[in-house]
Amino acid sequence: MEIYNIIRWYRRIRSPRIKLMGILALHLLKRRYVNMFFDPSLSCNLRCRMCYFSDPEARKNMHGSFTEEDIQAIANSLFHRVLRLQIGCGAEPTTFKYLDKVIKLASEHGVPHISVTTNGQLLTLERLKQLVENGLDELILSAHGLSEKVYEDMMPNAKFTQFIQTLENLKKVKAEHPPLKIRLNYTINADNIQDLVLLPEVFADIKPNVIQLRPIQKIGESEYNNFSMEQILQLYDKYVSPAVQFCAENNITCIYPQRENLMSIGHENDAANHVNSVIEMLPCFQLSPFNGWKDKIDPYHETFEDYCRRTNRVKFILHHLFGRVTPEDKEKEGTTKALNYQIKR
Repeated sequence: MEIYNIIRWYRRIRSPRIKLMGILALHLLKRRYVNMFFDPSLSCNLRCRMCYFSDPEARKNMHGSFTEEDIQAIANSLFHRVLRLQIGCGAEPTTFKYLDKVIKLASEHGVPHISVTTNGQLLTLERLKQLVENGLDELILSAHGLSEKVYEDMMPNAKFTQFIQTLENLKKVKAEHPPLKIRLNYTINADNIQDLVLLPEVFADIKPNVIQLRPIQKIGESEYNNFSMEQILQLYDKYVSPAVQFCAENNITCIYPQRENLMSIGHENDAANHVNSVIEMLPCFQLSPFNGWKDKIDPYHETFEDYCRRTNRVKFILHHLFGRVTPEDKEKEGTTKALNYQIKR
């Protein structure tokens, strides 16, 4: 499945009502539409400066791991409605010893797109081969620098040499399994944006299928605290635009924020942001082994359909299609910091 074509077409639909009606139709027809974000273990081997794992207080609450039995129950309960399984969202999935089984179960349940987001530091060639053989469709590699100095400064405990070795391993595995997609996630800040000029050098031998350039946003009390867009905007034409051009010249799908998106951060219209939040979050289902996770869904006793009935999903969608959104709705639902990324190939 070409998941990025689906995302591209979905974002081309301008009408929020049409999007909501589409989600409702897929739900009622019992079709796959769920974008599942799954952290099987709340741990990480790194202390990246832009991440909440760099905060000692936050790390006190970051613990927990699903059992092998939990993984089986979750697969039986949810995977039949999952369109895309994203493993690794707020933690490092390669620290989880049953990662191979998660991917195998997703493949056996017919999940069309299975991806893993990782820093790659623990990913050996043998394990990477096993993940792909079990059904992995996409490996998303997170990096916050493309030179040794910036990479290791932004990602404490990581080694740039291992990052390069992971790229070599990906090259070998992709030669044996050409359908495997490789994606680079690069979070931009004022101190690493200049490393984008190194994209052609670092990826001379193996080209990612997708590169996502994400502006830094506050996601907790991280060590790094420069969240200003001003410097990024000043350097946009010098570094971001050439990176987008590099992608275009090498047939790489580029997901990136346009200048107007960056300028709008922190100045969103509340009503419009709420509607966009509902549309963005409705197809999403996030699950991680926090204490009390079964209060959200107990996969041993309920399916995704049971969960939707218990949480009145159809009523919720109809309310946002035809009802009036109140301040209480906004407070209950919350908002998202998702940007309107441009997807260009």
